[in-house]
Amino acid sequence: MDSSPRPIGLSRKDFLKAVAAVSLGSVLAACGGAASGGSVGPSGSGAGSAQAGPQGWDDIVKAARAEGSVNVYGGQGEEKRLALIDPFQKAYPGIKISGTFAPGRDLTVRIASERQAGKNIADVLMGPGASAIFPLKPIGALAPLAPALMLPEVTDTSLWLNNHLGWLDASEPYTTLAFVANVQSQVAYNTKMVDPKEITSYKDLLNPKWKGKIVSTDVRKAGAGAVGTRFIYKNPALGPDYLQHLFADMQPTLSNDNRQMTDWIAQGRYPIGLFQNPPDVLRTIEEGLPVAMLPGELKEGGTVGPSAGTVSIVDKAPHPNAAKVFVNWLLSKDGQLAWQKYVKDNSARTDISKDGVPSLFLPRPNFTYTNAATEDYAKLSDTVIPELITKAVGSN
Repeated sequence: MDSSPRPIGLSRKDFLKAVAAVSLGSVLAACGGAASGGSVGPSGSGAGSAQAGPQGWDDIVKAARAEGSVNVYGGQGEEKRLALIDPFQKAYPGIKISGTFAPGRDLTVRIASERQAGKNIADVLMGPGASAIFPLKPIGALAPLAPALMLPEVTDTSLWLNNHLGWLDASEPYTTLAFVANVQSQVAYNTKMVDPKEITSYKDLLNPKWKGKIVSTDVRKAGAGAVGTRFIYKNPALGPDYLQHLFADMQPTLSNDNRQMTDWIAQGRYPIGLFQNPPDVLRTIEEGLPVAMLPGELKEGGTVGPSAGTVSIVDKAPHPNAAKVFVNWLLSKDGQLAWQKYVKDNSARTDISKDGVPSLFLPRPNFTYTNAATEDYAKLSDTVIPELITKAVGSN
């Protein structure tokens, strides 16, 4: 059996086809700036002043300005452009961001294709997270990231959630860092039809009264719900048996149309929605429709996920100094405040204001969350979870 790593939700055969067929397309360009760095592992500790640059930092910034630009491959969405381009330019004038913004899977395939063709174009990859580790790390396309982190305010682990940096790699060298830690709410509901006090445990969703009245994201496809189903699969109080009962016995309707699912919940066609994309549900709530989300912390625990808030440096980056400056700025207080302002994600930094971040995304004090977005967890979304759901749905 071929055990080669591959992107979540994309078979090795399909991945290789995509690499062979990918088009390099056009690059969206805009101006940008830079910021900080240091070297630290998952439980490492940094020290120093957030204001003072470490030895050699000024030389790196000077070299980055000589390079003139940094090629950032990042997730789609105007809010990400707003969070990155202008704030970075103001921080580091003279360094231009050339941005390619697309779905994470497309970016992963593109980098693999470029590498296969002997072309080194991307400097920084943002968004795919662990799903980029599987195909890109084994072929040497991701550079070790820890040595590039230089600014004390970045490497000081006391300034990050749970006092450590959010590495997603299962083993060294560490290449991919999650800088967002959104609490994952798995349950949306119609406020006129569901009493939230009825659902304090995932097992409450197995109440026969909800049979045929649940709509769920089809998590066999890449996207929303992956972190939540991985958490359930490995939770000792739930596990594969729970997912089997949920998808077989409760007969949920499966969809990947986020807007349609939230409309169905609001209309009462399906009073409960599972594993949906929280920003889509939040927009429905803001429209004044009778929809709400349960807190992410249920009886069996809770999980956090990075959404598109991950970053890697591509190996053989054509602008290595500008890549370092960009990544350190991104992970600095200023970079994370810009991300929170426009993207509305919860930064894993604990030393910045959370104004504007949806309260559901914010971790509770003294509550332990599972990070189900790591490489070890992410493998489940490419193998056992889709197989389990297909079998469960087929048994209806």
